[in-house]
Amino acid sequence: MTEQTITELTNFFQKFAKEDAKQPMQSNLLFDDAVNYFFTNMTERGLSPETMKFYKAKLSSFRKFLVQIKKVHFLENLTCEEIKYYIESKYSKQKTNTFNCHARALRTFFNYLERDGYLIANPARTIKPKKVKKEKIDYFTIDQVRKLITSFDLRYKSELRNLLIVMILLDTRVRNSELVRIKLEDINKQERSIYIYATKTNTFRTVYYSKETEKILNVYKREVLKGSEKGPLFLKFHSQFNEPIPQVGITAEMVYRILSRKAEKVFDKKVKMNPHKFRHTFATHFVINGGDAFSLRDLLGHTNIETTKIYVDMSPKDLKTKHAKHSIISNIENNKQAED
Repeated sequence: MTEQTITELTNFFQKFAKEDAKQPMQSNLLFDDAVNYFFTNMTERGLSPETMKFYKAKLSSFRKFLVQIKKVHFLENLTCEEIKYYIESKYSKQKTNTFNCHARALRTFFNYLERDGYLIANPARTIKPKKVKKEKIDYFTIDQVRKLITSFDLRYKSELRNLLIVMILLDTRVRNSELVRIKLEDINKQERSIYIYATKTNTFRTVYYSKETEKILNVYKREVLKGSEKGPLFLKFHSQFNEPIPQVGITAEMVYRILSRKAEKVFDKKVKMNPHKFRHTFATHFVINGGDAFSLRDLLGHTNIETTKIYVDMSPKDLKTKHAKHSIISNIENNKQAED
């Protein structure tokens, strides 16, 4: 190797060594600009309005803190200790899920800023949610479901609507946000199915309902919707008259109020009732009756099997029931007869 070649290579490597030694430069990052970048990215990814609303609420609260410590215009100077102080001081005494929601929201926000090059150092890298103690799934027993369904006074049209709400929730395991968006055009009478827009995952799926629900649906369409084939399935009623308001659908908040009032009348405040409890009820009884977690995941519209597996952790009584039904010893006689 000639002396000239050695000199050229030496200069080449020295150049790279100098560039590696340079410290990255970063200008002041305004929080409001960072938020705009973040939500533009979320929109491009097609995330649901509910997800956007969740992050807007959490980041709006965090902005007030940044104004107090005078860093709303200097986001790159924010430290991990300051973020931890914000979360701990404001949310440590609240429910663990509330604390975790804010922790996850901030970590996701700063992870995005780092990943897309808006921040060099990620101050939320070590922010972690608290461990959540597993609680027993709250669901309706068969007797409670029977008592609930037979409690509606069907002389009133609004009660017919409310019964159909309960039947759809029990039969299709839809979320409350999905329930209130159901339109008559989404219902396939031949297949006894409903095409659902899953607000949480921003996807679509098909759910099915039983012949029993079909009977109530047909009566409701005849008596309340007057044979209409378009528009919202569940209508809002006049506050003073027991008559529906045409083409005006109910809201998620209204469903909560309807179920809460019904629970007080039927169960005398001893049993809580909300839309999500019907999903728990469907899922829990599905598992008790021998259903598998992977099929349940698809039925519930979960994207992660870990979310579905919580229903596998059941009470000893439930496990006893399932064991008696599916134990190889308990069924050995049936298996023997089948072989014979």
